[in-house]
Amino acid sequence: MVNRDINFMNDKDTISSELYDAIVIGAGPSGNTAATELSSGGMKTLVLDQRDIIGDKLCTGIIGVECASVVPPRAELVYRSASEVKVHSPNGTSHTLGDDTCHALIIDRVSYVQDMAKDAMQSGADYLLGSRVDLINIDDSKVQVFGSSGERRFSFTARIVILTGGFRTSLLNQVGLEKNKQLDYLVGTQIRVKAHNLSHTNIYTGSDVSPGSFAWLVPTDGNDALLGGASRERLNGRLDGLIDTLLTDGTITEPISSAENWGIPLKPIPRTFASRVLVAGDAAGFAKPTTGGGIYYAILSGKISAETALEAAVNGDFSDEKLSTYEKRWKESFGNELRVGFYARLLYESLDDKSLNDLLELFSSERVQEELLLKEGFSFDRHASVIDKTIRNREISHTLKTLGPRAAGILGRLLKNVFLETVYR
Repeated sequence: MVNRDINFMNDKDTISSELYDAIVIGAGPSGNTAATELSSGGMKTLVLDQRDIIGDKLCTGIIGVECASVVPPRAELVYRSASEVKVHSPNGTSHTLGDDTCHALIIDRVSYVQDMAKDAMQSGADYLLGSRVDLINIDDSKVQVFGSSGERRFSFTARIVILTGGFRTSLLNQVGLEKNKQLDYLVGTQIRVKAHNLSHTNIYTGSDVSPGSFAWLVPTDGNDALLGGASRERLNGRLDGLIDTLLTDGTITEPISSAENWGIPLKPIPRTFASRVLVAGDAAGFAKPTTGGGIYYAILSGKISAETALEAAVNGDFSDEKLSTYEKRWKESFGNELRVGFYARLLYESLDDKSLNDLLELFSSERVQEELLLKEGFSFDRHASVIDKTIRNREISHTLKTLGPRAAGILGRLLKNVFLETVYR
């Protein structure tokens, strides 16, 4: 467990300290990355997190090779590589997609995030875990953060605060920023199971499993695996039904935990900066709308937020005008991925089970796989390219256009976004 208490912890009822340059709220991938960059750049940094154990958050723990090249996991944290996936259609048929190339790694997510925190600490960042922030005050000269750690209250002051404390954090309203609309998220549900001889990830589709989305079975360490699903709708027993099916056919042998739930953003919040405030990671809505994965964009946004804060510190200008460059930068880095991915998800959500059966049958053909997945350019971390190729494929495009006015309308918006990105790239 990672927990280096800040050096002024004492037996008083109130914890306070001298001025910090930056306070980061949230010790996930985004917050730890930002803290490392800030401390390395000379800013005195404090990280606050409500959890007692860093990294202890629901997640499947799959990262793409691009993400792994930016923040490499230690070899002992890699459970296995992922080169292919078996997709199960609503009608029960299955299709294996992929090749012999490693596209992603299945890792020990908790230890991976803890290693990021250790890097930040070694760079000089202070950490206070088990600390819940309940109030942020901002004026022309400073940010004040108030909260509690155990039974003690704390008050810290800084020049800038970076919010990375998770999806739909209540702190957004306090700093004058809006949350996403109520429907712009998925509800994820996941349990741990035993699954012997499971070598690759399985994806389950269909309205009986996860309406408008999918469920997954991901092998982790030894015979352990993660079984879960995500949907805008509550699964209402559908995961239990999948568990029963997989127990019956021998894919899994037993559940070994109770189900846990979490929210997954589908769109960025309307504005990710304000005077003396930046928002990154899940708090900003940075997750892949297609799969719900958020580790890589959390890391990227953490880096970009720290770079922006370091530049602002040079002249002591933390105004919203100065910090607006943050939003321009993350949009240049991965904004198109979020936008195209969102419309791709809307298109997927418009499909009924029969349409899914037809498209998966088509998608799994050797000819289409060769064009979409096996050629250079496929990335687990960036889906816009393969989405572009998919909707431009003549057979798939023809099938999509026959699915009714809703699908056709979404396809039109998706094509428009892909076209504009191609023109202005």
